[in-house]
Amino acid sequence: MERLKGMLFGAFVADAYALGLHWVYDTEKLSQEQDKLDGFITPSKGSFHFGKRRGEFTHYGDQSLLLLKSISSNNGFSLDVFKTHWLTFMSKYEGYMDHATKETLNTLDDRTHFGSSSDELGGFARVAPLIYYHFDDPLLKKYIEKQTRLTHNNDLVVNFSSFAVDLLLELIIGKPIIETIDKVSENYPMIKDWVEMIKPRLSEDTVTVIKDIGQSCSSQFAIPATLYLTLKYHDNFEEAMKQNVLSGGDSAGRGMVVGMFLGASLGFSKIPPQWCQSLLAYDLINGFTEHKLI
Repeated sequence: MERLKGMLFGAFVADAYALGLHWVYDTEKLSQEQDKLDGFITPSKGSFHFGKRRGEFTHYGDQSLLLLKSISSNNGFSLDVFKTHWLTFMSKYEGYMDHATKETLNTLDDRTHFGSSSDELGGFARVAPLIYYHFDDPLLKKYIEKQTRLTHNNDLVVNFSSFAVDLLLELIIGKPIIETIDKVSENYPMIKDWVEMIKPRLSEDTVTVIKDIGQSCSSQFAIPATLYLTLKYHDNFEEAMKQNVLSGGDSAGRGMVVGMFLGASLGFSKIPPQWCQSLLAYDLINGFTEHKLI
């Protein structure tokens, strides 16, 4: 359970860590904030998440916590239950509303289970609670595709979700991360191409490489950037989180996936304890790991 717990907390910690500087694209400005990156940062005025407290989540993390609650209340994932919870929660959400959320709110009805066509990584990034609860369920991939398409009905995002689940299930049983990325990507040609593209650049400056790849939310940029961070900082969760934020753009979406990968590989004990305990939802998430009903 050490690696599963690491995967779950890795995602939530990554989102909270990125909250204060999320969607800042100016890397020179970000470099001036390095001294603050020993912990979580309260979003300042002008931030997309102004009004949030340190230790809270972006809209990605909030939806992941919603998924956790939905699974817990139902003793497992149900698309209909999650859909109802999602519509109720997001229709009254007071945080940032991205395009995918707005489009999905206008698309879903009693007969529809497919939301926006967005290719943003955030549609998959919230999935850690589902993997935690159903990691040994043969229907896991089907569940993940359903929850992803509910808001991000996009084949690239779904294809990456399949790769990510294959990778995570190997990492959870202790397989080495670099070799396993190579092995699993053999079944996913586009991802293999991205892996081969970034490998020669692992010794370069991270911020420069992520800017070259693309800092934005779109999976065509966020996926290779996520793979780069995972491969380069495969043995250092804390540094991966720091460099992810300093690279700018959608650091929350990228970070949640990197957090899942490294948390599953390194285990819960390798995530800074003070970061986990600084999550305002720590007790809720930790209770979920003990399969307590919420």
